[in-house]
Amino acid sequence: MNTDLESDYQRLRAQLQALQAQAVKDYPRIDQLIDALERLQLAIKERHGLKGNNPNE
Repeated sequence: MNTDLESDYQRLRAQLQALQAQAVKDYPRIDQLIDALERLQLAIKERHGLKGNNPNE
């Protein structure tokens, strides 16, 4: 990824919060955003030398 991962993460997080605040939930889109946020989180961690979700790695 050549984009700024942290900026992308914040943008997707804002979209997720907006969707969650709506009276009628778009659960498929919420799930997509959560998956995308997880991928970005792992990419950010990898950039810092961490791998996976295990803090002991």
